[in-house]
Amino acid sequence: MNMHNTIRPDRTALGSGPAPAIAGIFAQELQLTSVGLDDNFFDLGGDSLAAETLVLAVQSRFGVELQTSVLLEAPTPREFGRLIALQLPEHPARRLAVQVSGSHGQEPIAMIHGISGSALFANRFGKALKQRYSVIAVRGMGLEPGETPYDSVEEISANYFDGLSSATGQHPRVIGGICLGGLLAIEVGRLTYEATGERPALLLIDPPPLGSAWLKPMADNRMTAQRRRQITRKVVYWRLLRDTLAAVGLGQSRLGRHTRQKAFKSMLVRAAAGFSPSSYPCDILVVASSEWSATTVEQYKGWASENTRVETVVMPGTHDKFRAANMDAIDAAIIAFLDARRAPAGMPVR
Repeated sequence: MNMHNTIRPDRTALGSGPAPAIAGIFAQELQLTSVGLDDNFFDLGGDSLAAETLVLAVQSRFGVELQTSVLLEAPTPREFGRLIALQLPEHPARRLAVQVSGSHGQEPIAMIHGISGSALFANRFGKALKQRYSVIAVRGMGLEPGETPYDSVEEISANYFDGLSSATGQHPRVIGGICLGGLLAIEVGRLTYEATGERPALLLIDPPPLGSAWLKPMADNRMTAQRRRQITRKVVYWRLLRDTLAAVGLGQSRLGRHTRQKAFKSMLVRAAAGFSPSSYPCDILVVASSEWSATTVEQYKGWASENTRVETVVMPGTHDKFRAANMDAIDAAIIAFLDARRAPAGMPVR
């Protein structure tokens, strides 16, 4: 059977799927510096012995079963990746990943939503970033009818990690987050580090203070039992109203959509309030608004371990408005940070 005719576009739409990882395996097994997505295994000098070791490496990496003859049908990383994508199980959280810009050969950037949960934030990135990188936005679970929001940072990050891995065929290595999404990006990056041993790149756009009760700088920002009860009461109220409206057929009305988003926000706040992640080896860019920078910049620098590289950029404006006013500058900071990350080792830590 010619499996090329059975490829389902929805399984390979995001990024390049498993192809970049397979290109890396091609390069490793053939002892080449790099391999393009459309380079042919046999044109690169591959023989039957190399084919066996390569297929074994792919099987181990993706947990699939293959015959060595698969290289006759799919001799390039792109074609091979399409066949692998058909065998990978879809994770329920895969639907949360939304393609914003197409792949241009670079590592895809996964950007996680802020407090609203919407994926529309990613459309604010400019052409400079979207023309250079594949950008995938992650929306929140619980915004659509019938969805139940995740209950904890651990549950959220694990599902986002699995959903992105399912969508792209590789573990996310460049993860960003807007506001509260920065905390989630740190945890998704931790899962990548634990799974691969590779340090991820984290792009945090005005993240909240670590351990903050209200997820923003305040004079008294401690998480107390009383504040936890206040947050929980809001969760119960909005969840009850959401379910009531859905039960009487008003779930898709304007009021129903409003209460569903309120229920999502309250659950997200309860999950993340007071959360402070542990440090691990990674490369972090913190782009902070001048409103929040006095609290967040030094805090994130202090959070980092000696194996963590943190670069910070402060831009003028309030938390809610500085992104729109500085989007080109934010794009430029992200591009420069990722370019430096790919540069030879030995760069000074800022």
